[in-house]
Amino acid sequence: MRNPIGVAAKAKGTKALLRRASAIAQRYGATPARMECAMDLFVRVLDRFESGATFPLTATTLSRNPTSIAGYLQRNIEFAVHGYAHIDYTQLQCGEVRTDLRRAIETFGQAGIPAVGFRSPYLRRSQELYRAIEDAGFLYSSNQPVLWHSIDTDELGPSTLERYARALDFYAPWEASQRLSLPRFCGDLVEIPVSLPDDEMLVDRLDGQARGLIRTAWQRILLQSHERGEIFAMQCHPERIASAADALSAVLSQSLQLEPEVWIGRLNQVATWWRGRAASMTQVTEQADGTLLVSASGPEGTTILARGVDVLSEAKPWADGYLRAAGPACAIRAKCRPFIGISPESSQTLKSFLNQQGYISEVSEDQEPYALYLHRPDFDPQDEKPLLDSVEESDTPLVR
Repeated sequence: MRNPIGVAAKAKGTKALLRRASAIAQRYGATPARMECAMDLFVRVLDRFESGATFPLTATTLSRNPTSIAGYLQRNIEFAVHGYAHIDYTQLQCGEVRTDLRRAIETFGQAGIPAVGFRSPYLRRSQELYRAIEDAGFLYSSNQPVLWHSIDTDELGPSTLERYARALDFYAPWEASQRLSLPRFCGDLVEIPVSLPDDEMLVDRLDGQARGLIRTAWQRILLQSHERGEIFAMQCHPERIASAADALSAVLSQSLQLEPEVWIGRLNQVATWWRGRAASMTQVTEQADGTLLVSASGPEGTTILARGVDVLSEAKPWADGYLRAAGPACAIRAKCRPFIGISPESSQTLKSFLNQQGYISEVSEDQEPYALYLHRPDFDPQDEKPLLDSVEESDTPLVR
């Protein structure tokens, strides 16, 4: 489906599409001036909190305004490739997708903008598209939506609820109650989930500005994701910043007050850190007196967390009953091996998942030394959250 109007009609409905077209005309105007004002307002909000952001951008838009767009790189802004044009890439032949991605990367390069990440128009995704994105050399993609319970749908009128339901049907998001909002590897590509509801759903479909929904919804997502130790990847378009600036400011302000502290980063920073942590090395050395010395090497911010064990090194309280080691090494004493034992027959997917979550796992036939031992020959994505919940809600000794 090359025609973006056809895709938009499917997502919004014909009447909503006409309202959307009118809103776009008012927000963008006939020249780049209004969008430049919107970007400037957006970045000024971010600057107040010393925050950066990632903005998806089509190559055709970049080609019309390369100088003004490139100037934002100096203001802690990243631009992710949003396609060569704003089309549904899942409807193209494989060769067409690769050609478009190559043209987009070339356009970014000519403007002096690194093409590090990719977000699909309409958040469209498929395994074939992920392979093409990976083969094109991108570090990350950000296409998988995750829906958080952040609005009271019982308070919505029938027509409003219908518009909201249409969006959910189109995006087909994961439910946060069932899936994790965390990066994951798709091949060698880091996929960073997108949090819903976003500004389009809250402002255009739910009339969120008038109802006061935007601030409430986003703050609820922030608190839920923080409690779970997961990611809130807010999607907010420059064209709606006038309606969402107060909500954005409120969320950024609240995030700076939470403990443990919240890291606010661009998507390329998140992807780089996730890849670096997955490649980090952990060494466990048993001392003569039975003490275990655990040391970790990885990207900046890598640390050791321990619970249910005697921590003999300097450490401070962390969340969920953990202590956080002051340095990259930590001496502990425990009655069992405070790591996750895994049977040799367990799925390689399980081992990769535990590694990405920062757990120290050991493959062993003998489960006796471990308070937590897993035998999972089969491990599917829907098993991830239940396993993580069971591990974190247990009181077993654990070092990660």
